[in-house]
Amino acid sequence: MVEAGLSIADARLTADVLIRTDMRGIFTHGTVALRRYVQLMRDGGIDTGAAPSITEEGLAWARIDARQAVGMVASRYGMTVAMDKAAHCGIGMATVRRSNHFGAASAYTIMAVENADQADRPMVGVAMSNTDVVMNIPGGRGAAIGNNPLSYAVPARSQPPIVLDIAMSTVAGGKVASYQDRGEPLPDGWLTDAEGLPTTDPGVFTVTGALTPFSAHKGYGLALLVESLAGVLAGAGVTTDILSWAKVSDDTCDEGHTFMAIDVGAMMPLDSYYDRIDELIRRMREAPKAAGAERTYVPGEMEYDSEALSRREGVPLTRMAVENLAGLAEDTGLADRLPFDGP
Repeated sequence: MVEAGLSIADARLTADVLIRTDMRGIFTHGTVALRRYVQLMRDGGIDTGAAPSITEEGLAWARIDARQAVGMVASRYGMTVAMDKAAHCGIGMATVRRSNHFGAASAYTIMAVENADQADRPMVGVAMSNTDVVMNIPGGRGAAIGNNPLSYAVPARSQPPIVLDIAMSTVAGGKVASYQDRGEPLPDGWLTDAEGLPTTDPGVFTVTGALTPFSAHKGYGLALLVESLAGVLAGAGVTTDILSWAKVSDDTCDEGHTFMAIDVGAMMPLDSYYDRIDELIRRMREAPKAAGAERTYVPGEMEYDSEALSRREGVPLTRMAVENLAGLAEDTGLADRLPFDGP
């Protein structure tokens, strides 16, 4: 990234987000995407010198112009602003426009949870982003809206935090790409073809196909909420206004993001809150098990365990990530720095 013109500070921040995403087992949004991000930096879709800034603000809210910055840089800034507002008002919200793909939404919600470690001020975090149109809508043919990811993180004390990170499609586009890379057909219900009919061919996804919304009208309805807050309210591109970061590299995609933070200590004594949230998590853990099931999980617990394993044993990489990192090393003339021989 530095070779492509990014500052060391912004490169480190972006690398931290991507590597931790891999550590948490979210391989579709980690270092596998770095080669494409660097291509955008080199072609102008990402302005490597951009510094996101607040353009309008109130006591509990702010609007931010990312100025075509790296999505991770803009989003870390956006969540930081939301948390600063929450520290003063109990709740804070920041919107971001003129941004780029921001990776895994949970990379920013866990910032609010970890604020307890850094400032003894645990917060609930919410993050969302609209995307280029990749998803159809009930009764529709072809892509009409983004799959618009949403994440929340809820702090706990004796239990891992609750962290949900979902796209509004049945699966993320990266999972379709991984099936295509392996030459395998998709499970039923993930994708529709040019006529709006179900297909198992992953090759049609970025050509004429569209992802399906999860649970039909439910995923569609939540995608519209994200589009309203992260697109319309943020002043960013909306649906077909957004350029695909995977296809266009010489212009900003103009994705929008919205970040929220809630200071739980402002609304309830922390000891009382922690007792109650830990008890909620315990109830989920101790729920009666279905036949053959050994345990139940709360959202984010598998990722929490994956990160702990990565810290002990190293970060695993998918074959696709290794191929992209090897290609990126060649692209930037840094092949001699690659710490492995390639795929």
